[in-house]
Amino acid sequence: MKRSFIYARIVIACLGSIANLAQAEEPNDASQAVLTKKILAGPSKGPDKPVVSECLNIVGKYQAVFTTPPKKFPSQCSTDAPLLGNGDLLVALGGVPESTQFYVGKTNLWELKTEGGPRPLARLTVDIPALKGASYRVTQDLRKAITTSVFTRGGATLTMESAVAATENLLWVKISSQGGTFEGKTQLFLPDGKAAEDKPCVRVVERRFEKNMLRPSGAACAVRILGHQDNGFTVTPKKPVFLVATASGLANMKEYRADAIKRAALVTQDSLAAFRSAHQRWWDNFWDKSFVEIPDKVLEQRYYLSNYCLGSGSRLAHFPPALYGWVTHDEQQWGGAYFNNYNFFAPFYGLYVANHLEQTSPCNDPILDFLESGREWCRKDCNLNSGIVLPVSMLPLGITGAPTTWHQRSNASYACVPLASTWYATYDLEFARKAYPFVREVTNFWEQRLTLENGRYMNRHDAVLEECNWEKKESKDINPLVTLALIRQVMNLALDMSTELDVDADRRAKWTDIRDRLSDYPTCTVRDLPSDATIALPRTPETLSLPIFRYTEEGQAWQNDNAVGIQHIFPGNGIGLDSKPALLARARNQIAVLGRWLDFNGCNSFYPAAARVGYDPEIILGKLRHWVDTASPNGMRADNPHGMEQLSVVPCTIQEMLFQSYDGVLRLFACWPRKLDARFGSLRARGAFLVSAELKGGGVFGVTIVSEKGRPCTVQNPWPGKSICVTRNGQTGETLTGERMSLKTLPGETIALAPIIP
Repeated sequence: MKRSFIYARIVIACLGSIANLAQAEEPNDASQAVLTKKILAGPSKGPDKPVVSECLNIVGKYQAVFTTPPKKFPSQCSTDAPLLGNGDLLVALGGVPESTQFYVGKTNLWELKTEGGPRPLARLTVDIPALKGASYRVTQDLRKAITTSVFTRGGATLTMESAVAATENLLWVKISSQGGTFEGKTQLFLPDGKAAEDKPCVRVVERRFEKNMLRPSGAACAVRILGHQDNGFTVTPKKPVFLVATASGLANMKEYRADAIKRAALVTQDSLAAFRSAHQRWWDNFWDKSFVEIPDKVLEQRYYLSNYCLGSGSRLAHFPPALYGWVTHDEQQWGGAYFNNYNFFAPFYGLYVANHLEQTSPCNDPILDFLESGREWCRKDCNLNSGIVLPVSMLPLGITGAPTTWHQRSNASYACVPLASTWYATYDLEFARKAYPFVREVTNFWEQRLTLENGRYMNRHDAVLEECNWEKKESKDINPLVTLALIRQVMNLALDMSTELDVDADRRAKWTDIRDRLSDYPTCTVRDLPSDATIALPRTPETLSLPIFRYTEEGQAWQNDNAVGIQHIFPGNGIGLDSKPALLARARNQIAVLGRWLDFNGCNSFYPAAARVGYDPEIILGKLRHWVDTASPNGMRADNPHGMEQLSVVPCTIQEMLFQSYDGVLRLFACWPRKLDARFGSLRARGAFLVSAELKGGGVFGVTIVSEKGRPCTVQNPWPGKSICVTRNGQTGETLTGERMSLKTLPGETIALAPIIP
């Protein structure tokens, strides 16, 4: 056995010991206990199990391609740079060929104080003066999660392969050349430009936020060129250069600075090979969770690019990605915090159905961590002894962001959207036990806040939009349509969780009463809107007579630059294909009249809402294609400053078109053109089912349902008018008939459905 291989094994063992120490060093101080959780889990299917799936074959075809250097780099909002990460260590890649820039971030690095926010950690540069004027091309292999930069000048080419290891807080950069020799150097800076401290072979920077903070925060980054004592290097065609950057933070261990330095010092080329293998196994397992395949390959590429970015950006417990995910500037718009009136939750909308639950889990933590702070907000802001109110924004670990609600009382109910999505996707009782106290406090709030008037519950003084007036006592809005949907969703969630947990049986009658007698959604016609209301249709007599929804029953009637007017449909889950025909028609009118296909606020809900109510699928796909064609190569949009939420637009819309189960009824290809072939595998349905199907030549084939929890399953007949043969675990069983069928299932059972042809 070669000595280098033995050394690599020792290195890996040392790194494993460090990770174990991180778990063992949990401090006694309860305020710090949450920070030492294990955050980078290995592959869920085991480290050595090969993965061969439909998705790997599909996603392996796709790259993200950048032919010019990013312009929004650094940026106070979202960047247009190539994005790398493992959910804890995030890196944005920019600069020009002669000075490549890596902005390094740690998702736990925040100024944890009121009106604080996330902060960048470091800037790493690779300076090669001879590349000035070189061509620029950066490609990201989505399956492998590896980024390759190629710069050519005067017949010589320099290539940089870079990646953030999926199971280690490590950035590696392999620099190689063809047709020439290049001289260069690396430099490490703090975001303010201060150079790194030199250690033997290692340069290191640290940011620590402790003074005047509600919680301490800190992280460090260490950089080393393998085999070099200083920061200079020479690249020849036969001798590549390897650069590594390691990071550690208070969420990983108490002695994070020493940890980052030690990790950088221990890396060898052999250990890099081991990290790379583990990296590929993790990403193969990530992609193996599900797949979709559609004819429009531009949309298909963006579907997988979005999931790549979300897989790179979200995994660290208690520290999900903030407003922009990749932080490249200390002064971010709106503080870069978690916004509770949709922005925080929107990036995760499509991940539940895509079966990427590991990426959704961190979203729940700041919500549940805010329970006590939310109770205090309720006492001070609403003078209620029970219940919960959330401010417009929050930070991790129960800390308030902007210290106001802007008169919106729906924020805590909005926070129940990811809790409900997790619960219905998994029916995980352990999760329900953690989430239920928050859900119950939201019901406590509405039980006291709503008033029963003339047989219906009214929601008064709840702003449908942010009312940015610090001096105003309360909103004049009554019955905002979004809040009405969210209240119903909360009551259903409380009913379902309490039943499964066998608690609070005495409260279910009240929750049912609120759900059933809550006011209807406010309505009007286009003619009733204010004269300055912007609509997407010509103002003809036919248009003016269209029935639509009003934003509130009294108060704000309409808004010209957001999609709040459809959020009762999605993510409020208030209207769908089972709704009464008149209500469904009104919802489709709302989509047509609003027409917010390119909007400053809310595309992430507008497109899925259109699919949810069965709007013309050809129009949806055409508008979605335009949305993609006018976006940045990394999936962000220059005309939308809200960052991470843009990554859910394509996945969530495509999934809603191919498959719906929001109300517990499995609907295949519910809003998909029958003439377009499409297929999907292992999409996650309400009830903890994994569903696969194919549409080919206008017919549905290959329908399989895997039941994780053995719950009852209801299916809309994919073959109207035909009886269905049910096969369970390969054994032909019963025959079902009807427009809608109910199936009993067992945990782990695989059910195949096929039409019976006379």
